[in-house]
Amino acid sequence: MGSLGRMRALAPSSRPQRQLCRGAAPISRGRTQLRVQANKGQVPVTIAVTKQLEFGESFRVVGNLPTFGDWDLSRAVHLKWSDGHIWSTTLQVPVGQEVCFKIVKWKEEGGKADWEGGDDRKFTALGPDYGLNISCKFNATDSTKIEAFKLGDGAKSAAPAPAAKDAQGGAPAANGNGATSSRDDKERGVSGSKEREREREKAAAGTGTRAPASASLSSYEEVSRSTSAWVGKDAEFVRSRQEKKERQGTWRLDGLQGAERELVAGDQNAHNWLGKLGLLKQVLVDAPHMMRPSLEELAAAYVYATWVNTGAIECTETGGHHRPNHHSGLALQMFRSLEWVIGDAGVGAATSGGEARVVAARRMHTRLPSISGEFRVSTPLTRIRDIAHRNDIPKNLKDEIKHTLQNKLHRSAGPEDLVATEAMLARVTARPGEYPDAFVHEFRLFTAELREFFNASGLLELLDTTLPSLDSSHKEVVGQFKSAMAALDKAGEHAPLDDLMAALFMGTQARAYYTAGLSAGLRNDVGDEVLAMRQRWRLAEIRIEDYVFVLLSRVIQQLEDAGGAVMLAKGGGPGGGAWRVAAAALTNGLRHLGLSQYATKELLVLENELEAWLGPGGPMARGGREGALRAKATAERCQRLASQYSDVVMSVYCAPAARLGGALDVPEHMARIFGESEVRASVAFQVSKLAGILVRALRAACGMDAWDGLVTGDSVGRLVAVESLSPECMEQATRGHSDPVVLLVARADGDEEVGPLGKRLAGVVLRQELPHLSHLGVRARQEGVTFAMCDDSEFVRTNVQPLTGKMVRLSVASDKVTLEATDGTTAAARARARSVSPGPGQQPKQRAAAAGAAGVSSTRKASSWEVVPLADALTETCGAKAAKCGELEALARDSTGLFTTPPGVVLPFGLLELAVAAGGVSAQFEFEEALRALERPDLEGAALDAACARMQRAVEGAVIPPDVLDRVASAFGASSSAAKGRPAKAAAKAGSSVLLAVRSSANVEDLAGMSAAGLYESKVGVPAASREALATAITAVWSSLYTRRAVMSRRTAGVAQHDAAMAVLVMELVAPDVSFVLHTARPSDANAHVLLAELAPGQGETLASGTRGTPWRLEVDKRNSKVDTLAFANFSRALVHPSAVPVGLEVKAKATAGAVRYKDFDETKGGRTGGSNGAGGAASGLVEVEVDYSKQRLSTDDVYREGVARQLARVGMLIENFYGKEAQDIEGGLVPAAPDGKTLQVVVFQTRPQN
Repeated sequence: MGSLGRMRALAPSSRPQRQLCRGAAPISRGRTQLRVQANKGQVPVTIAVTKQLEFGESFRVVGNLPTFGDWDLSRAVHLKWSDGHIWSTTLQVPVGQEVCFKIVKWKEEGGKADWEGGDDRKFTALGPDYGLNISCKFNATDSTKIEAFKLGDGAKSAAPAPAAKDAQGGAPAANGNGATSSRDDKERGVSGSKEREREREKAAAGTGTRAPASASLSSYEEVSRSTSAWVGKDAEFVRSRQEKKERQGTWRLDGLQGAERELVAGDQNAHNWLGKLGLLKQVLVDAPHMMRPSLEELAAAYVYATWVNTGAIECTETGGHHRPNHHSGLALQMFRSLEWVIGDAGVGAATSGGEARVVAARRMHTRLPSISGEFRVSTPLTRIRDIAHRNDIPKNLKDEIKHTLQNKLHRSAGPEDLVATEAMLARVTARPGEYPDAFVHEFRLFTAELREFFNASGLLELLDTTLPSLDSSHKEVVGQFKSAMAALDKAGEHAPLDDLMAALFMGTQARAYYTAGLSAGLRNDVGDEVLAMRQRWRLAEIRIEDYVFVLLSRVIQQLEDAGGAVMLAKGGGPGGGAWRVAAAALTNGLRHLGLSQYATKELLVLENELEAWLGPGGPMARGGREGALRAKATAERCQRLASQYSDVVMSVYCAPAARLGGALDVPEHMARIFGESEVRASVAFQVSKLAGILVRALRAACGMDAWDGLVTGDSVGRLVAVESLSPECMEQATRGHSDPVVLLVARADGDEEVGPLGKRLAGVVLRQELPHLSHLGVRARQEGVTFAMCDDSEFVRTNVQPLTGKMVRLSVASDKVTLEATDGTTAAARARARSVSPGPGQQPKQRAAAAGAAGVSSTRKASSWEVVPLADALTETCGAKAAKCGELEALARDSTGLFTTPPGVVLPFGLLELAVAAGGVSAQFEFEEALRALERPDLEGAALDAACARMQRAVEGAVIPPDVLDRVASAFGASSSAAKGRPAKAAAKAGSSVLLAVRSSANVEDLAGMSAAGLYESKVGVPAASREALATAITAVWSSLYTRRAVMSRRTAGVAQHDAAMAVLVMELVAPDVSFVLHTARPSDANAHVLLAELAPGQGETLASGTRGTPWRLEVDKRNSKVDTLAFANFSRALVHPSAVPVGLEVKAKATAGAVRYKDFDETKGGRTGGSNGAGGAASGLVEVEVDYSKQRLSTDDVYREGVARQLARVGMLIENFYGKEAQDIEGGLVPAAPDGKTLQVVVFQTRPQN
């Protein structure tokens, strides 16, 4: 069997390692586990607890499945007692379903239940051929031990696995601190050192399990060693003590704050390594609250420590005598603080920085010396003293060893000593036989000791130091990993791909065991030896990650040597072995990001998706364009996540490195590339490369290229790279020349205004995906700006960036995008700078001005307080948006159930002015003066910002009479939406008021030629019964009339600021399962026969804004109802409202991965109404949940997806016909029409003219 063929047997199912990112110990039975199949039938699971109970007490287990009692204690499963005080039961559990459970201690007398604390225990059954043994320690839910066993013909469970013994029982298994129990460590304190001594003896002799010290590094290993990137002075061997030299340096404090200032100021007096470690301790331990350093402190400390350890910041002697035990003592205190930071994140503590702090804390661990007991004794590293006094070596050599190493180490140890020792070792071993073997042997031993002190040992040596603390299963996995490493070393550069993958799998398993043992966090009462072993565990898991980086690099190289993306798309073939290899390597890379506690929930769902699309029986195995599109969406999501990780690393280290480098006079290039170097050395870098190969291959398999056209046209201009579509970036791009420009934009949030950027904007190339029907897309089409997107960074690097600064032609057609250099210096070329057809006979600005003038001229303002029913809303009094919602309400009633609309009322034009007047004469005067000032056409920059802020403050002082608020609330009864789906029902069950969406309806929006999409504020989740919340929401909508973006939009359209009026549309909130935006004429070419719909899970904020990712993009031919799926959704998260979840269930039930975040929106971005009848503005109680598209029916069920598309097309055509066949931009959502959720009801929130 060939290499790729063998990989099909080795490629893992996701189920056996589902625990890798969750903290529980992974399940391992060697390679057999990789062949487990899931989702078939049930398997036996034995749950056991070892504990002696009092008479009349027993254990029960209760969980989320009927077998476990559905969390009903009266139906809980009773555990049976057996010898050894083992309480156990065996249950049949469905394969592939996550099980959550807890142990309950039950006392018969009085029926008292004692539930164990902590999070739920969780597991997933692997497959039909494997059962599980689960060992639990009562009241220690984070120490669950899970083991798989092969089922025999009778499918009988193996004997129950004994639970891990109590920490005081002397069990050799790892406890929650990643080491043996405290008592064991005390008993082993001396023997542990003796064991390491014996290992060093074997290593120096070239026998035993480890290689000699001089060759202890695997040829595949890339570890952070003090000598690997040394930039300091070369080693200098001296034969007498040297005179103290005056220290030279630069310490600039200007512009520094916090930890950076403390480090630079302190370094001036911290001459030697001990002093610098003491300075680091101040930053990481002494200064922080509760000894938990902040992200800023961690970042500064890591940059500083890296430069100290590599010699960029010199260590010099001070004349004092401080043995290395002082260094270890300081490191021990810093180690504890770093572990607390990581542990806090693991238990969900509300700490600033979150995942970024864990990234920084883990990296900082690699910059500390060892805290092992042998280095904390009063006289450590004594072997060098004996070596320096040997009589079998020349006197000159003895003197050099004594003064260069022995005395220096005992006076003032520093990283320069390891450099000198390595140089001395190379010298005494250069010519075999020149020096006595016994001396060379001892010097090898000393070098190994010193490497261990500086935590610079090889991975094999480090793994061996942890072996005494490992349980049998962990030790077995580590042994298999070491064997795989040895096989690769033996094969050298020509190691077969299946051997690389086998080492990758075993490395993932081994690291998972270490991280599982470390996941419980660090107790305050653990002994120093426990901490020392924990440090070895921590370094082991970090070093394994480093090793995996190299393995992934080798796998990628072999894939690329075989043809890379071209091979996968053609030679590999959909469903072929090469796809499985690439997907398996990518899955393992993702697992390592998860083991680093980064984005663990999303990584789990990505693993599910990769298995679903690229696994046996998945869509890719069956071939076809849609199967490739599904896999492409997931691969792009993987690429995006790796990019986000890189952004985190860059944001953490780049700025501190630049500031500290300048302050300490570190070579400029070292400071400049610090962040990038950290990124390029991370597993995320390899994940991005792997995902990129898959994305390019899947694009080719789909017949696609890297481009995605948003607005058709043909534009000529100078290509200029900018960060965003902001006026400041546009000003920068046009400075120093008079050419039109095509902007190469790094990122967009989807709410940018295109018009205010001016006439010199010819086109846009955006380096990220964006929904075609987002607000930015709508505005770009209305302004006639040629617009294309390309999120393939490699393609941009090789094909687009070389054109920056040159005149280019950007041509976007409905089926093709080209960007090429052109001679754009002639007047004719400039005249062709923007060639599009935004509308019949008019340019965008002309059409907007005409629309604005029409809206303003017909406006009628109310002179008294009134609340207008939606059915009575008119464009003249309530705005086009509210009027159209009223028309849609009537149309829905006549549609025989085709669609429905939410009920609503309107606060008409004029009520803003009445509310301002209600605030008093001075408030009214300030409002009028502020409005007058805003009319000045010369207002720009900071002056314009100040004028807008003044106007908004004037509006925020408006007073709304309580009876008006009560009239609004009374329009919505708790049962008024009983037929509208789940949200109102949930609110009623919860005993709360109806929730509302409070939206804008201005006289200068939702008009033909002037949609102002997303320009004004919306507030959702507003309780109807709360006067204060309702008044605040209404005032926020009024105030959004005067944001900078709104003012600039009207100025561009030629509409006076005093002519703008704002009505407020209040509707009952609908929280859809899926939101949609549809254009009844395909926007790319204005084809009236083709409807384009874009859908996203949850609220429409995702669609309307620039959230990175793609929606489900569907085209429907109105003539024959043919559906074409253009893209599958891959947004990482969905926005939902808690009211969308039935009472009694946690919000996290909405997401497969169970992650919930409360989302705070930037109110200044406002108005994102898409798909949530106003879900765009600063939301009240919206939550974010990870989305698993392998469980989203729109992704998995082709028939269902096409049925939804046709249903939306019927709704779109009905609304379009109602408005005289004028193309419409429609927003809405899909809610369950029945309790089973199998059928969906279309709810339309609004419509506006598409052009």
